[in-house]
Amino acid sequence: MVQCSVCGATLAATSGTCVLCGTMMPEPVPGPSGQSHLPTAEVLPPGSRLCPGCGQSYGPDYADTFCTCGLELFRADQLPAAIVEDAPPPGWSDDPSQPSTGQAPARPPAGTRCLVLYGASKEPVNYFPLTKESILIGRLDAVAGNFPDIDVTQWLDAALARKVSRKHALVIRLRSADTFFLRPLAGSTGTQVGADMVEPLMDYPLEPGSRIILGGAVRFRFESGEG
Repeated sequence: MVQCSVCGATLAATSGTCVLCGTMMPEPVPGPSGQSHLPTAEVLPPGSRLCPGCGQSYGPDYADTFCTCGLELFRADQLPAAIVEDAPPPGWSDDPSQPSTGQAPARPPAGTRCLVLYGASKEPVNYFPLTKESILIGRLDAVAGNFPDIDVTQWLDAALARKVSRKHALVIRLRSADTFFLRPLAGSTGTQVGADMVEPLMDYPLEPGSRIILGGAVRFRFESGEG
């Protein structure tokens, strides 16, 4: 058994991702042949699908398209293509010492309250002005009719974006006090405000500089637009 370094959940030693907060776990040790622990199409029953992160398989009666750890499920014969799709696009770097080759996003006008999204290189990817009373953060799912105001799949590579639930959290503006709150939604892959794991369906005030982590990996910061 292993313990998640973010939320403290106890997990199986072969887990690739924490099922509570979505944090990536250390890579499993390859087998003697150098191959991964994922089963092949011949091993899985017909119609089964597999999680490329934690290796869990699901039978044909499992209706969801995502594993309990938050990653998208694939048939075993689709896994090589899925892994290629998850490769970071040109210009991205997992090493924070290496600057991104992409163009820096434009800051909104002074005084604009916004969320700043950070990429794998820990540099700002985009600024999202908070101009509505309620803003949904998540991932686009047109089939299910889910169209979030902030769709992380437009700005992050596929593997990182999948750490965020399709309906992960709301940013709510209280007009009477002109303040903002974060409300994590039920069934999400975990949310942190600052250093604290927070509970779903509760409101947490956002102060200038407040840091938000979704799914143990995707980082935002609340900015007041001052200074």
